[in-house]
Amino acid sequence: MKTRDFPSEAEQELVRKYVIERPLYRPPVTYGKALAVVSVAVLCLTGAAVGIFFLLSLLGFSLDVLLYIVMYLFLVALFFARRLAVLCIRLYQHYAPEEVRRRCLLKPTCSEYAIAVIKKYGFVIGSIKTWIRLVCKCRGNVYYIDEP
Repeated sequence: MKTRDFPSEAEQELVRKYVIERPLYRPPVTYGKALAVVSVAVLCLTGAAVGIFFLLSLLGFSLDVLLYIVMYLFLVALFFARRLAVLCIRLYQHYAPEEVRRRCLLKPTCSEYAIAVIKKYGFVIGSIKTWIRLVCKCRGNVYYIDEP
């Protein structure tokens, strides 16, 4: 971290107070709900991929299994990656113990930040920004504000 990016004492005190006193949000997500969402997504995408495969076969295209699998994975990534990532983060928020969730010294917390950037920038860019924050900024003992 550059010295000019280092937060002032007032900012650190503000964030320290926030970290200690913040209420932990527990989203109403359970493993059962998550499994239902993932199952519906997989069934819908499997149906769409099979339909596209048969439509292309009827039109005379010859597709091997590898191309079919790549097409299926592309559909999964295209339609559901953002939602599935947010769902996984919400499962973490719901089930992670309080002592683990209170370790984050940043405002907003890393999980709140991850949801915000994935929703704002999409799955790929949001995941990269989340990874950078977890690896580079979420270490040490400095409290600071890092808005997406």
